[in-house]
Amino acid sequence: MTAVYFLLSLLGLIAIVTTAEVIYYIRMKPAQELPRKDEADNFSMVVKGKSFEEAYLFLSDDANAPEFTEEEIFTMISNQCAYMNRRFDCSDFRAQLLFKIYKDCYNTLSHRCRELIKKTFLDFKYFMDEPGDDSMCYWSENHQILFATSEYLAGQEWQEETFTNNGMTGREHMKKAEERIEAWMTQRFNFGFSEYLSNNYLAEDISPMANLIAYCQDEKIISRMKIIMDILWLDVALNSVNNRFVSTSSRMYGNNKAGNYYGNSISTAMNVLWGVDGAQKILCNPYLSEKEKRQISDTLSKKPNYISICFTDIVKKGIYTLPDVIKDIALSDESFDVKMGCGLSPDDMKNENLVGQKPHQIMAQWGAETFTNPEVINNTIEYLKKNKMYHSSFLGYFRFLNLTVLKIFNWEKIAAKHNFMPHGVATGRGNIYTYRTAHYSMSTSVAKDIDICGAQEHVWTANISEALTLFTTHPAGNGNGRYGASPGYWIGNGRRPMSVQNKNVNITIYKLPTKKRLGETGIADMTHAYMPKCFYDEFEMQKNIIFARKNGVFIAMICNGKPEFREFNEDSAKAIYKNRIFPDEYRINGEFDLIRQGGEYHIYITELSDSDKETFEAFKERIRNNNVLFGNGNVSYSTESGEIFVLHDGEFKVNGKEINTEFDRYDCKFCKAPRKPDTIFVDNGRQTLLLDFHNIKRQIK
Repeated sequence: MTAVYFLLSLLGLIAIVTTAEVIYYIRMKPAQELPRKDEADNFSMVVKGKSFEEAYLFLSDDANAPEFTEEEIFTMISNQCAYMNRRFDCSDFRAQLLFKIYKDCYNTLSHRCRELIKKTFLDFKYFMDEPGDDSMCYWSENHQILFATSEYLAGQEWQEETFTNNGMTGREHMKKAEERIEAWMTQRFNFGFSEYLSNNYLAEDISPMANLIAYCQDEKIISRMKIIMDILWLDVALNSVNNRFVSTSSRMYGNNKAGNYYGNSISTAMNVLWGVDGAQKILCNPYLSEKEKRQISDTLSKKPNYISICFTDIVKKGIYTLPDVIKDIALSDESFDVKMGCGLSPDDMKNENLVGQKPHQIMAQWGAETFTNPEVINNTIEYLKKNKMYHSSFLGYFRFLNLTVLKIFNWEKIAAKHNFMPHGVATGRGNIYTYRTAHYSMSTSVAKDIDICGAQEHVWTANISEALTLFTTHPAGNGNGRYGASPGYWIGNGRRPMSVQNKNVNITIYKLPTKKRLGETGIADMTHAYMPKCFYDEFEMQKNIIFARKNGVFIAMICNGKPEFREFNEDSAKAIYKNRIFPDEYRINGEFDLIRQGGEYHIYITELSDSDKETFEAFKERIRNNNVLFGNGNVSYSTESGEIFVLHDGEFKVNGKEINTEFDRYDCKFCKAPRKPDTIFVDNGRQTLLLDFHNIKRQIK
């Protein structure tokens, strides 16, 4: 009987301790992530209708800048410093131009502005291992280099000063940040970008990269960063067409997917590199309407914002010059295909000894948004506890895994056994296939993480015109609502498909879920394609086949069932644009959301062609005569590029030959390099570029 009493007492004690811990963690409020609406004016980047970047232009004595009074400049600087002092998320974005103003405009800044900027950087928090509760995101790939750059340059500027947040001197901060900068550059050279081909997040990489190139006093760091900058633009050049950059990507939002005009955040950077040079060729296209010519002209005349101006400025000043071979690839009218291996899967991290608590290890893991996957989950829990990050609005929920009663569980085994929804947050390794002609590009993250829940990945896309793309998704949630959510109706996927590509043909197979996974609020029994009829020159549906033409680009989509357009939904359309305002003539009207409902598998075959090859009528006739055989979760499709067989569970054959779906770092006519290359050599037959990161050689010929 004594044993029974003891057991009951023990269970009671466990219940009391657990209840107390749960109450404590529930009451632990997350740190404020962003300003409240009622205080937003205190942190505005607009003062009397004039922007943050315009303040820089005025202080730089740019002839096109609007006039600012001294008080307006002080208000602008105060707003940005206040934002950083409150440690709101994305403070590291504002820090780039704020530091640039301090360096470039020191003599035109008032004394009180200079002192305010200095104090803000001395008081700031630069990494997760420093004291202070906040909800800043330090860990994703772009934030890593943003924070590290700010810390390094602030430390370099005020080397003997004491930084108040952790008591380090500027010199000590330089050393601490340099380790992370070197790790970030090394991982990009070896494995490419984890946020690969993101026309949203690459814009946030080039700003701190540009500031390091402009202001760092260490020639070794400058030279290496120029090598990584070349690689970034090589990726963009290979995967864009006609100055339009919308590609498959690990992280994109609705507007980024919808077209170059709506959401290419690096368009102003592309313009100063090659966009203006290519404009004449694009605008002379005989198929372009006057409306589309205006759109292209609008994109070309777009002014850089407070992020991209850090990059465009160093190009205009000649501090960074793009190698001609990359520019020529971007402007090429040749047809070619590209294979690229970018990013790190959890398995890659384990194999490369990148799972652990050291800065370069946590950067690899969290730079790829890898938190709950079995290879890293224990490491995540340990790092969050060690650095007291439970007040983060992004990761604070992990505190519940630290309950005393749960410490007996082996989270690695649990995470391996159960396919949790958060596993899909990891960006993973992208094996990217792109096919490009003078008119269009098509790209796919081939056979990537099939049937895993999605986050922000853009699995495949056809880049058709300035304001038109084609793609499919399986919505996260129940398929009704969550239009702007991430993941949601347009962003990411509820379940990732089997998607492959051969030349100008993409085949994508979705397996519709029947049960929710841990972390899912709902599941959708539908898939859909983004096909705004109002943007096409010709559009017709013939049972399960859609034919469309835009300018000289021809599209055929064949489904294993009959698709139907969903009734126009204004909230859904706004989410595509991320609620941004565009002229009415450029906005979606009428049918645009082509859906498939119900069943077990949804299969989409998409083939593109163009006017250089055949007429639209000949294209339609050829597609109708192609052999298509749909099975249960598989399809066989015969066309000009070969006989393609795809099985949802991972099989991919062309002309009976199994296709390897894991690619080298680069494999195309211009460049071949393995993962973790010694050098990267680019050759277009006229110019060459040799990039040797480890020996710090950048040879342009």
